[in-house]
Amino acid sequence: MLLRTWGASCPPGDFTISAVGFGMMPLFAHIAYQAGANPVSVLFLRFSIAALIMIGIAIKTREAFPRGKTLLVLVLMGAVGYAGQSLSYFTALRFAPAGLVAILLYIYPALVTGLSFMVFKHPITRVKFYILLLSLAGIPLVIGWQSGGQLLGIGLGLLAAIIYAVYIIIGAKVMQNTNAFVSSTIIVTSAGIAFAL
Repeated sequence: MLLRTWGASCPPGDFTISAVGFGMMPLFAHIAYQAGANPVSVLFLRFSIAALIMIGIAIKTREAFPRGKTLLVLVLMGAVGYAGQSLSYFTALRFAPAGLVAILLYIYPALVTGLSFMVFKHPITRVKFYILLLSLAGIPLVIGWQSGGQLLGIGLGLLAAIIYAVYIIIGAKVMQNTNAFVSSTIIVTSAGIAFAL
């Protein structure tokens, strides 16, 4: 998440590391579940360890943290948005194959495009429309091809995509006024606290 929020300031290799790490999450989740962990404990550890590292870096680099409404929105993005998305995704992994859950999550770009049009009035060009249509057309094929996915897993995978799309739209507005690393630190810490509670 951190590397994805740094955007253009990230070297290309960092995006590769982020993509590999994100792609490995279902594998590590299944290993943890086989060892007796549950989604809440896995996510508590994931976010808490990341939060400790990120807070340490923020303190060392003396980053200024936002206050007021911006801080509140970032806390809610972490404790409600990112925590809700992650819990939906990691719980879905218990009820559906990882490939299916990942495909369902990745309908979020189409949702973000639709929400951007409704909220920010960003135009949907003809090319964008056809690309989105093609990307969404593959989802029923994957759902039909994947076996063993329970309806609950499919529903949670879709919920994760919806929450993530809303999270991105809110973040697009908030991130204009704050440092990306500090924002990520607050979001990750808030998610960790939510899972601790």
